[in-house]
Amino acid sequence: MLVVGLVIQLLGFFCFLSFWLIYLAIAFFIVGLIFIISSRKKWYLQIISILPMLIAIGIIVNAVTFEKYIIPKNFKGSVYVITDKEVGEKREYDFFTRVFIIPETGVLFTKFNQTQAFNYRKFYQEDETGNLNELGTLDYRNYIEKWVVNPPKTEPSRDSLAVFTPQIEYNFDSKSHRTVFTVGKYKYIKYWNFIPKKKVDSLRKLVIKN
Repeated sequence: MLVVGLVIQLLGFFCFLSFWLIYLAIAFFIVGLIFIISSRKKWYLQIISILPMLIAIGIIVNAVTFEKYIIPKNFKGSVYVITDKEVGEKREYDFFTRVFIIPETGVLFTKFNQTQAFNYRKFYQEDETGNLNELGTLDYRNYIEKWVVNPPKTEPSRDSLAVFTPQIEYNFDSKSHRTVFTVGKYKYIKYWNFIPKKKVDSLRKLVIKN
């Protein structure tokens, strides 16, 4: 039963590597684990047999990031969160969650590494009393426009205050990643996820001076 369990674990690992078969991988891991435990072999043989599952869990834990963005009150516009080891703000955590406090300029330099992964983001904006209100996320490509490929039949409200299209980009100039998004109401937004390079460069120089 140990060998059968190991074979099933390996099948699960190959499904895991394909990503699209992740749910099938979970099923294989569970069934394989049952076979391995039922084999009643020595504990170290069982540990070796579940290594494919343990490796998969390690990959997931390393890839998943939890992030909290705090946006200043009344802020509207694009936001850049730029990885910069030299001038970036020190890393801040709320338990296991990364915390990013966005300045009024909309440009935050951070020492956090940013990569394409499983990013679970939550966005909050300060109100007049200093309390944090969570903002929903929307995608500007889900609206009915001439420039949208395969536009939907219905669209979200154009009058909802939200965070639009958060995503990670690679900045070839600085050779680092940055998270970009836009805050506001769809009907009032003119530019999506864009801040002029001159503004970013000038803000970085200002941080260096201070």
